[in-house]
Amino acid sequence: MPGDNTLTVVDLFAGPGGLSEGFWQAGFDVICSVEMDKWATETLKTRHIYHMLVKAGKVEEYNKYLYGEIDRCELLKYCHRDSLAMNEAIIQEKMSPDTRIDILSRIENQLKRLGYNNLDVLIGGPPCELYSTIGRARYSVMKDKYWQDERLGLYEEYAFFLEELQPQLFVFENVTGLLSAKLKDGSLVINRLIDRLRDAGYEIFEPYGKNYVLNAAEFGVPQMRKRVIIIGYRKDLHFGEGFYHKLYKEKSSKLLYTVRDAILDLPSLKCGEGSDRWYKPYDKEAHSEYAKQMRKDSPGVLNHKARAHSEADRARYLYFIEQSLMGKRANILDLLNDAPELRPNHKNTKTFLDRFKVQVWDYPSNTITSHLSRDGNYYIHPDPAQCRSFTVREAARCQSFPDNYLFEGPRTAQFKQVGSAVPPILSYSIADTLKKMIRERK
Repeated sequence: MPGDNTLTVVDLFAGPGGLSEGFWQAGFDVICSVEMDKWATETLKTRHIYHMLVKAGKVEEYNKYLYGEIDRCELLKYCHRDSLAMNEAIIQEKMSPDTRIDILSRIENQLKRLGYNNLDVLIGGPPCELYSTIGRARYSVMKDKYWQDERLGLYEEYAFFLEELQPQLFVFENVTGLLSAKLKDGSLVINRLIDRLRDAGYEIFEPYGKNYVLNAAEFGVPQMRKRVIIIGYRKDLHFGEGFYHKLYKEKSSKLLYTVRDAILDLPSLKCGEGSDRWYKPYDKEAHSEYAKQMRKDSPGVLNHKARAHSEADRARYLYFIEQSLMGKRANILDLLNDAPELRPNHKNTKTFLDRFKVQVWDYPSNTITSHLSRDGNYYIHPDPAQCRSFTVREAARCQSFPDNYLFEGPRTAQFKQVGSAVPPILSYSIADTLKKMIRERK
């Protein structure tokens, strides 16, 4: 039976588990995660098993799985779980009015099965594509299709589970575009969302600044990634000093990490080299405190395989890398002027001029997005000797995923998972602050 001090979490719209990973690391028990994507679900299962093995003191068995020496069915036996128990911990299901009752029942049964009387924190955020400014731009010429997209109202599903499960606190995460997204009647989604969360019986912590935006770079993540983070508490509870005020007091000592801090120690690769699963032990010393943090408890490097770029793409990449090393952020127009023979095979040279982006050694990376699953043009490695785009592991390092965090599925699915996730280090800062507030209240 769990101890009285164990704090419980349910993760809705979990993706590959970036948000829940921070809560695991802060000492919470993530009893259930809900996700519809097949490969993200497989990643969640693998990571859940890892945390079960950590509790059982059998992490060496997890490493055998990473090496490919045993399969996951065998791995489950070491943490005294079977496939049925795992399917209750990780629910692969699309969230909708048709499925919510069944999902709710499974979550409640999981709480009872594990011996918990109540849920402490509900976390998660609906798929954010429709709320993003880019997503809305794609629908600009087909507005009827935009309004009909069921994802626009997925915040209602989150509110339903909040209302039914009645945790002490909740964490709602989404893109900054949520602040300006509108419904068909012209009302702002963010206002409708907050009203709905309050109707569910919750008060919202006042933001530290003008809005609810947090930049992951300010919390020790080597990436400029801004996200809307809304935190609330049940109306019958009192938590004293506001969450955001406490959070920002905690972050005062955080360092601003860079791409160099994040990836310099990872094995160098040429196009096509590496492995989509286990690659090899580290071949360089950790060069930064951040790299040491990512390496902790990992036997080596996973998900580190370079794309096989064409000769033409490599030539373009080299041009942009050389420009970057000279301190210039070159764009398509610069390329056409300096090296017209390298003109890309697309006609549009008047918009998206920065479609080729080199990540700069001594700055945090640009926002890692799921666009990585399509091509790597926005994430060009700064080393001219490698002359390629980021691998999944390099993107994961910039997202602050530990090196032993295995992303399941083909490489395209891995990129998508990494790009859609919440950075675990940002999540840890949130989780640790909430844990302290819960303890202080008790």
